[in-house]
Amino acid sequence: MFLDEISIQTSIAIYAGLGFLFLLGFGYYFFLNPLNKGQSFSWKILLGSIRGLILASLFVAILPFKIFNKVNLNELVQYIFVVDFPDSLTKDFDRTFRKADSVLKIKYPEFKWVDFNGQEIVDFKRLSPFSRSLIRLNQTIRKLSKGQSRKEIFILTDGNLNDLNVDLVGNIHLIPYGQIINKEQIEFSTTNLPIFSVPSEEVHLPVDVWVKNFKRNRNVIINIDVDGTFLKKQKISFDTDHTYLIIDVDLSSRKLGKHKIKVSLDGVSKWIDWNVVNEKATVYGFSDALDPDVGVLNRVAKNKFIKLIWNFDVNAKISDKADKFIFMRVLPKEIYKIKMINSSVLFLNTSKDKTSLYFKSDHHAKMDGESLWDVQMKEFQATGTYAKTDSTMGALFDNLFVNNTLDSLNKDRAFVDDLLNQDQSVNSLGRNDPKLNFLANKNNIDLLEIDDLATADFNLEEQNSNFREESVYVWQNNYFKLWLLLLILTEWLIRKFRELR
Repeated sequence: MFLDEISIQTSIAIYAGLGFLFLLGFGYYFFLNPLNKGQSFSWKILLGSIRGLILASLFVAILPFKIFNKVNLNELVQYIFVVDFPDSLTKDFDRTFRKADSVLKIKYPEFKWVDFNGQEIVDFKRLSPFSRSLIRLNQTIRKLSKGQSRKEIFILTDGNLNDLNVDLVGNIHLIPYGQIINKEQIEFSTTNLPIFSVPSEEVHLPVDVWVKNFKRNRNVIINIDVDGTFLKKQKISFDTDHTYLIIDVDLSSRKLGKHKIKVSLDGVSKWIDWNVVNEKATVYGFSDALDPDVGVLNRVAKNKFIKLIWNFDVNAKISDKADKFIFMRVLPKEIYKIKMINSSVLFLNTSKDKTSLYFKSDHHAKMDGESLWDVQMKEFQATGTYAKTDSTMGALFDNLFVNNTLDSLNKDRAFVDDLLNQDQSVNSLGRNDPKLNFLANKNNIDLLEIDDLATADFNLEEQNSNFREESVYVWQNNYFKLWLLLLILTEWLIRKFRELR
């Protein structure tokens, strides 16, 4: 029903108005058709009872009673089977892979294995570029599931994964493999992508550290060097309750140029590129007039360390090096159409029909409606700040101008997705229990040993969780509406039958 698609407050108002009109009409009907026009006592009792039921039902509907319905969620479950290939393929891994395959085929004869990149595994061989990033796996799951909400994902893994803080979509069952190595070992991972900042800006370097095969409480020192010079150290402590730790290392520099960060601990080190630049992006703005919206955009750009250069001459020539633009109430000249399609562009309050041809990639955005100045002044009058306006525009600037600038520094995006997002720190062979246990503590992830595959039950269609209780008001229930309609029709048919006699 269309009223189910609008807010409860609006639907209540509509139903109240319709109910009032209905009661007026029904009262008038009672007035024209009283019960004392020569009917027998039995007919009066019958008609009076039905009319009483109608009025009682309407009274119940007016009160805020609720009915609880069980909604069946028996949507088909999609099963996805993923292989996390180890750093080096061994006979032990091959045997484990084939064993898991043979056990699962008993329950799922039609299933297929895929890798983290979504490529189907043929003859137990790795075909696509190597990736052990959960960010990449998340993208693959979304692509394979095609929007289906109920997913069960089985991942054959030794636990040497990256990006562990990513929230995976669906219910995850980790099938561990690999030799359990008893030697205690400190391992860590951090970003492989270059870090960009402006002078004196504080950046946060994420470092994940864990103890493999924990045996005793201990302290570990993380040393940070920049350009071969010691910068700082940070101590972390491990105990039985904390064998996997995530920390942020704060860095800032006033010196422009390229720097090298060295992160080292317990004999293992990692190098990261750090670029300190004057601004994170240069954006060229075009407008038909200087107005308050220009000031709003300038403030947001300054807070985001973006250099915004304005030009109020629509016929001005655009530099060949420029690739980021804002057009406010104006459109680029026809000769620059191809350049705009390949650039990052924000259109503000421009013609929808004329800008539609530019939206062929994620590098274009459009905003229409009130002026930014009016929006921020309304916010300031209500809250005393510009926080919401600045946050909204800042996120747009980040996505449109800053992130695209950093992406353009990587010539091969496929290579970045498949390799650079991976952890390049040394992953020893064998099963990584600290990482597996860390993941298993998340709500939608569990560990499923290979020996338990044959007895595990994943026939989710039969579980009670497929039903959800939903509450609706009495007057929203379709059966109540049908009941009321039947009472009215019954009363009318009885009265007509009496008149015909």
